[in-house]
Amino acid sequence: MASDKEIKIMFLGWNELHRILLDLALRIKDSSMEFDTIYAIMKGGLIPARILMDLLDIEELGVIGVKFYKGVGIHSKKPVITQPPTLGVTGKRVLIVDDVVDTGKTLQLVIEELTRYDAEKIVSLAIYIKPWAMTTPDLYYGVTDKWIVFPWEVRETIVEGIDLGKYVKDPIMHEVVKNSIKLLSRN
Repeated sequence: MASDKEIKIMFLGWNELHRILLDLALRIKDSSMEFDTIYAIMKGGLIPARILMDLLDIEELGVIGVKFYKGVGIHSKKPVITQPPTLGVTGKRVLIVDDVVDTGKTLQLVIEELTRYDAEKIVSLAIYIKPWAMTTPDLYYGVTDKWIVFPWEVRETIVEGIDLGKYVKDPIMHEVVKNSIKLLSRN
């Protein structure tokens, strides 16, 4: 179990997340790229992919499950596909979405997996990348060396022993953190 004394933390709230995804969607539209399908890397890419579906008016959402992290800042030697691709990609223009590219191994595995199915074009997107990533997505918002906590990770972050109250600026999210702690105490 990591603590926030051992690792630098950045909390990304819903409003900031939506602003960032809108920025990425505008960059996609300005580049004239078009996609038939968005592919979310589970778990972190699922919610950003759904928001991008709305912003980019894309109807199809595929999912591929990959397990790499064991906890905050702790990962396995290599990522493993836990759920195979849910939609065919043959002849399609595919946008792969994840929340963070850390080592780049997960993204590389997903690109290799979807390439096997003869997609016409594959473009990758992440909200943030780490400066040490070996594989860089085609599109990303920013670079950080911090552990990013997304608003859908509140419970799992608290369980890891991280005091989110120090990082959350939004009063509504403060209430969410407080009530999540109450909820956990009832288990």
